Amino acid sequence: MMLMSRTTVDVDLDALEAARFELGTRGVSATVNAALREVGRRRALAGFDVVQDIDGTPAEVEINRQDRHAEHQG
Repeated sequence: MMLMSRTTVDVDLDALEAARFELGTRGVSATVNAALREVGRRRALAGFDVVQDIDGTPAEVEINRQDRHAEHQG
């Protein structure tokens, strides 16, 4: 079940229209929600390395990601 809340926000109409076109959505709420999900999806995939992450247990993949993240930080 998705939790929702109602809020008022000023929206850049040009950006909204561009997002609506890219995402194939209709309506402000659908577009904003799809855009937020897309940002989360991109964040989740940001550390994905198809060569290193495609073959391994979930624990091995997580260790590899942590190691790569630590390399980029230090």
